[in-house]
Amino acid sequence: MWWVHHHHNSAVPTLVNDICDHTRNEAGYIKLSNKQDDHYFYWYFESRKTPATDPLVLWLSGGPGCSSLLTLLSENGPCFVKEDLTTEINPNSWNSEANVIWLDQPTGVGYSYGAPEDADRDEKDVQENIYAFLMGFLDKHPELENRPLFITGESYAGHYVPAAAHKIWRENKKATDKQRLNLKGIAIGNGLTSTVVQSEHALDMVDNAYGVKLMDEETLTKAKVAELECTAMVEACQTNASVCTDAGDFCELDVMGAYIAAGRNMMDIRQKCAELDPINCYGDMVQRITAFLNSDEVRSYLNVSEVHPAPWQSASAEVEANFEADLMKTFEQDVADLLSNDSVRVLIYHGDADLVCNWYGGLAWTQQLEWENQQQFKTASEHDLLVDGAAAGTVWTVDGLLTFVRVKNAGHMAAMDQPRVGVEMINKFLRNEVL
Repeated sequence: MWWVHHHHNSAVPTLVNDICDHTRNEAGYIKLSNKQDDHYFYWYFESRKTPATDPLVLWLSGGPGCSSLLTLLSENGPCFVKEDLTTEINPNSWNSEANVIWLDQPTGVGYSYGAPEDADRDEKDVQENIYAFLMGFLDKHPELENRPLFITGESYAGHYVPAAAHKIWRENKKATDKQRLNLKGIAIGNGLTSTVVQSEHALDMVDNAYGVKLMDEETLTKAKVAELECTAMVEACQTNASVCTDAGDFCELDVMGAYIAAGRNMMDIRQKCAELDPINCYGDMVQRITAFLNSDEVRSYLNVSEVHPAPWQSASAEVEANFEADLMKTFEQDVADLLSNDSVRVLIYHGDADLVCNWYGGLAWTQQLEWENQQQFKTASEHDLLVDGAAAGTVWTVDGLLTFVRVKNAGHMAAMDQPRVGVEMINKFLRNEVL
């Protein structure tokens, strides 16, 4: 799989501040105006610094089908769940200098729910829903109107983030009255965005910084033939939707499958883990968070719907299946549009121990991206990403408009593996400081 993996009423929930962080936070639902009975669940935390003026950040987890609450409680949120199911403060939370929403989407993910006909299947659904969610959220939080807005996420959010941002960008261009959403930037971690280019580089991790032998020559030779076929199928998928599911299956089994025999965690080659589905390499953590979120006390605190009492799951197999044809669609054109006329800044970062969405493919698609500063970006000299005086990665950038970061000693969930690096990187990006 490309992992890329009390009562609900219309009244405003009270902002409370104890179960996870000292800052004010709120959890609940926004009923989507564009759907029949679609309720998007979110957990919102005010900034630890200056909530009245700090930017607004939306976080989207990948999958497709993964709940953002998993990321909140294990990677970049204000608290983590300990083994005894109590929480501990995360000093490197992304709400250190921003007001952050962790959103469960598409429909049916995490605590979000809808009518059967509300099910989503592609990025058009995703972008319409996220736009409707944000409008509903601003109705509840008018103080955040026109606040600098950043759409962020990881993994399969390499699809979600460009699509959602592009919808906001288009609507803002059309707007005659004042804009409610002041879109300033997008950030994607280990994302699947340019499926064609990233497919071409799926096997590049055979040469990795960790000296890990991932396959023998014979396997590599065979896999390289499959890689060419995979790329051709992904290209065909862009104009013929009927081949997209087959393309995804083939690339996963015949190309990515070549890595399996090495017995390494596909999300982090530094770890031994022979699981076919790499999220199982994090089983203890997922189990802890699942138990925490399904406790009566926490469900009550989060205002989880009593009319829709389904237990929280870290990932929805149903949503994943619904997005089969969407998987291999490519979204770099959305990113190019956002960059046009310097309107929206873009940060692409990759932990360099990830096989699922490796950093070689990430750098390749950003360098091949056709926009007005493509040549400057392609020829940009790389420099160290300095965090606390140490080189934590490598940066390629054009004036902070488009920035690519290779994060060292990190896998698919870069901010989990390198929390200081993650928060320093995002905070500089929010402040429009060149990395």
